[in-house]
Amino acid sequence: MRTVSTIFFILTGVIPGFAESSADISPTAKRADTLSFARTLIAPVEPLEAIDPATLKNPFNPSAPPPSPAAENSAALVPAPNELALLEQIAPKVTPTGSVEIGGEALLLFGQKKLKVGDHLPIIFEGKPYELEIAGIQSTRFTLRLNGVEITRPIKSVTKP
Repeated sequence: MRTVSTIFFILTGVIPGFAESSADISPTAKRADTLSFARTLIAPVEPLEAIDPATLKNPFNPSAPPPSPAAENSAALVPAPNELALLEQIAPKVTPTGSVEIGGEALLLFGQKKLKVGDHLPIIFEGKPYELEIAGIQSTRFTLRLNGVEITRPIKSVTKP
């Protein structure tokens, strides 16, 4: 008999709890505001490629003005008028220590640094930044690419006695 009365008191406490839950529903106007805000959050945005980087703010210093196009151009890689002559001047400065093949993939060694085909090698030549691409690696030579122009160099320079 005692369990029946305990169940009765529990049920009388639970049923009013369910009745009060209908008062937790927001008014229609507030729900409409929440739904319109949710629609703005899920609305499609323009892709990142379409956004002009010059109009973006610096996330690390939001109060700073956006970078000017002149400053942006000076930081970009500088295209040379005669890229083959330029590449012929830069290539002797690139001196790898050797090459190795690991797992069927050829790697070019620069001390502890290992580069594979397709990796980029940043170079500063005469105060201007250039980015050379490793286009090919063989056991005794490697190929560098700069803006579509390629040159092949020996890994170690051969000295004649």
